[in-house]
Amino acid sequence: MADNLTQPVTGYRYSLDPFLLAEFVSACLPPAKVIRTIDLGTGNGILAALLAKCYPVSSFVGIDIRKDGLAHARGNAPHALFINADIRTAANLFPPGSFGLAVSNPPYRRAEDGRMNPDGGKAVSRHEVALTLEQLVAAAYHLLRDGGVFCLVHLAERSAELMHALHERGFAPRTVQYVHSRAGDNAFLVMVEAVKGGRNRVIVKAPFVVYGTDGGYTGAMNAVYGKFDAL
Repeated sequence: MADNLTQPVTGYRYSLDPFLLAEFVSACLPPAKVIRTIDLGTGNGILAALLAKCYPVSSFVGIDIRKDGLAHARGNAPHALFINADIRTAANLFPPGSFGLAVSNPPYRRAEDGRMNPDGGKAVSRHEVALTLEQLVAAAYHLLRDGGVFCLVHLAERSAELMHALHERGFAPRTVQYVHSRAGDNAFLVMVEAVKGGRNRVIVKAPFVVYGTDGGYTGAMNAVYGKFDAL
């Protein structure tokens, strides 16, 4: 399936992050629990395409402020509805509680952090120039029903900020997993499953390691790509 995915030649291009998040989501939620899903910042539709393999009965909606990737998204995930819109206007797009699951692979860096990419698509995808973390969490809160689940991947170095934003808005993190390039390295990504209005304990899963000592993918990473036909 994944070898048929397309994306723009220039601008934002997906990497391993959506594959990791799709695997994380599928490990957290059984298919019967996922009926209506929204992808916030859908880009080329890669996450909707991957999750459709795990949740064949779910309907999917993807929102993105950029138009360039949506033509590819509609080809990558023809089962989904894709909307060119600003996530910050979510309250005007759907009634509150319209979805059971929200997912996101958002821009990782604050607008003032590091060098801004001159490519507009890459800048919006990598830096919070059009959507802050707090605005993303607020949109997810509006869109999800009570007990609905928000799953996202973000920079490990922003874990404290992420957990604070979720708690302040009324989410309870339920599952957390850190991603490491190699065993012994510091984590570079964190994946979180959070429940709207939840009062649950937190499960911190074993670290996910991408590369082995030989420089190739670990068995776990190969299994993820294999699951989605992307070896």
